[in-house]
Amino acid sequence: MQHEQDSRHFSGEMNNLRLSIVTVTRDDAAGLARTLASARPLRAVGAEHLVIDGGTTPEATRQIAAQEGGGAVVIARPPCGIADAFNAGLGAATGEWVWFLNGGDRIDPGLNPEVLERLLAETKADVLIGGVTYEGEPGPRPAMPPGKRWPPLRSWIPHPSTLVRRRLFGQFGNFDPRYSIAMDYEWFLRVLCRGTSVEVHSAPFAVFAGGGISQQPDSFAKIVREQNDAIRRHHRRLWRLSPYVLYRLMRAALSARLDSSST
Repeated sequence: MQHEQDSRHFSGEMNNLRLSIVTVTRDDAAGLARTLASARPLRAVGAEHLVIDGGTTPEATRQIAAQEGGGAVVIARPPCGIADAFNAGLGAATGEWVWFLNGGDRIDPGLNPEVLERLLAETKADVLIGGVTYEGEPGPRPAMPPGKRWPPLRSWIPHPSTLVRRRLFGQFGNFDPRYSIAMDYEWFLRVLCRGTSVEVHSAPFAVFAGGGISQQPDSFAKIVREQNDAIRRHHRRLWRLSPYVLYRLMRAALSARLDSSST
């Protein structure tokens, strides 16, 4: 179920924000500083901010967190992949909602904490999706038309601007570490094909820095393989939904056959 909303009309008194922000970082001091600075207004009104550091200088990360207004908790752990880091953040999170905002990405400067608090308090949805602006672009990219959002095979959900109720992870499981890049795609596919309610908002929530592993040209083939694998895993819940599902399933099957023949 999806609802289209315009967030700009919300107003009201600010209460404690029931939100955990999870930031995964690795040896990117400048990017982390931007992320922490952008989230300072939300930490000031009660948001929990967890920094999962897989880098080589955790003490430097703690220093950056202190310099950017404090309030963020740094958790150092060996680098075992993005899914593992996301799951570590989930294990430490206490908020009703979770926002995965990686190092370098920023909360949109126009997002009012009061507006966000009202959205989280009033929505009946389990997934809240806002607009996302790519670094260097003049404004947020338009959301995919509603008729093309379901089934969620086109990877249209921008995880930097998506907030999820934490209980969904207890209900459907955490991120699968078998997916080194498309772990968020597989998780959303797993969850949304079971009828999870989604609310899409026009207001921009985040600024996406880009430059990560999913943006590298040599990662494209691996992303496609992982997405096709996720489609094959969840096809029983998807195949009746639209002709596009059948098309993607055929592509996934062909991809699996080509992969097996090349090994």
